[in-house]
Amino acid sequence: MIGRNMAPGAYREFAAEAWPRLSAALWSQARDEARDLAQPSLPGTIIGSDRDAEVLSLAKYHAKQAGVQGDIHFQHRNFADLSSKRKFGCVIANPPYGQRLSEQREIEALYRGMPDVLRRLKTWSHYLLTSRSDFERLIGQEADRRRKLYNGRIQCTLFQFHGPRPDQPESSREASDTQNALTDAIAERDHSVEADGDTERPVKNGSLRPAFGGLLPAAKRQAEEFRNRLTKRARHLRKWPGRGITCFRLYERDVPEVPLVIDRYEDQLHITEYERPHERSPAEHADWLDMIVKTAARVLDVPMSRVFFKRRQRQRGATQHERQADENRIFTVEEGGLKFLVNLSDYVDTGLFLDHRITRGMVRDMAHGKRFLNLFGYTGAFSAYAADGGARTTTVDLSKTYVDWARRNMVLNGFSGSKHQFVRSDAIQFLKNHPVDHPFDLAVVDPPTFSNSKSTERFWDVQRDHATLLKLLQRHIVPGGTVFFSTNFRRFNLAEKELGGYSIREISRQTVPPDFRNRRIHRCWRLIRQTDPS
Repeated sequence: MIGRNMAPGAYREFAAEAWPRLSAALWSQARDEARDLAQPSLPGTIIGSDRDAEVLSLAKYHAKQAGVQGDIHFQHRNFADLSSKRKFGCVIANPPYGQRLSEQREIEALYRGMPDVLRRLKTWSHYLLTSRSDFERLIGQEADRRRKLYNGRIQCTLFQFHGPRPDQPESSREASDTQNALTDAIAERDHSVEADGDTERPVKNGSLRPAFGGLLPAAKRQAEEFRNRLTKRARHLRKWPGRGITCFRLYERDVPEVPLVIDRYEDQLHITEYERPHERSPAEHADWLDMIVKTAARVLDVPMSRVFFKRRQRQRGATQHERQADENRIFTVEEGGLKFLVNLSDYVDTGLFLDHRITRGMVRDMAHGKRFLNLFGYTGAFSAYAADGGARTTTVDLSKTYVDWARRNMVLNGFSGSKHQFVRSDAIQFLKNHPVDHPFDLAVVDPPTFSNSKSTERFWDVQRDHATLLKLLQRHIVPGGTVFFSTNFRRFNLAEKELGGYSIREISRQTVPPDFRNRRIHRCWRLIRQTDPS
């Protein structure tokens, strides 16, 4: 109504219309004048969207009652799908506040995801109304201006994030060559000013910046260092596929400011980001990651459709890595003459630990005629190598997903039938229940650092529980039998004094492949049973 200069009282009656001193003709003249001043249409476009169809229907009704139904295009869509081809515009959002405790987690996730959505509109301004006092903390950056007001009886703040003005000279805008961002036009915000309920953070020196996202000045240098290092690594490993190694590590946080790990799975790239402190806002960091990932794809000549990106957050307490997507992008890759299914889209771990390539070869070399046990079997890669070496295999894992995955990997390589068993069980419980008169000659134990599965009474902790497990395993290993034990827990200490009856030797230097810059990616021991533990 404001845009079309429509009088707000045109559709209502006033008490003053009954006053004898004001004739009906005057009121009629005023209404005619208001109608004449109203514009027939808006110069711009208004789009109203909501994910709730009932709410959207009510909004359409209100627009019709106000006489502006033709001026607003209503869309039924999620906030996450927000996009526009227009260069300039404004986003105004009144997201849910999460007044009930049951809504807190969902609402906070919505707010934390906002920068990733709003950064798509680099030259737009954004206005968000919410009662959440922690809004700026949740989105990871401060507003340019804040306006205190009420929504009904709820005290709220209108957080304003100002993009570049449309009338700014085009020559003052610098676009990134890797994305539609304002690369070096990042303002330094210095101090806050309060007046009449407003808080404003002015842009220093009038420099341009997007409201969300953009690249800091250091980004170009970081990308160049990363490009140079990745080019050198790719040149160094270019002959590996010809030697039969098609899945290997290309880059491992070589440049400290680019803390990524890049693995090549034949013609696909799997890129993982590791947490590291930086000065970027969440939206700026997302733009930076886009630039770095595209740089990797160009250097390695891999289309973006075959690049898979994950975030690996530092595990704290009893947290575990969660599923990151539900795309089920599964590929078949080869290693050591065998085939394996890998999921590059959904999990931090793909289904094939590349750092155990050499250890798997050791197992195959020792496996002929042996009875092999794979505890914490994961996707059965060790079992496939042992079967290929001529062993009868037993694969144990508590996860139904991994047991099924292991079975599929074995069948993929032609290993099926009664010679190869798959058991869904907790590792310690399996050893307690397995008959001692059916021992194994060879075993691999590669447990997670911890696991808090609901299927067990207490969570697994590798430092606390490994000695108990290995002592139980000793009862099921023939004299002279071999156990390979491995962990990637950096602060791990093997309890050798509690493991009498084993001859123990650490072989980590021999088992970490040369493509891994981190020589402590895992630690590995070879334990040989010497005596009867009973």
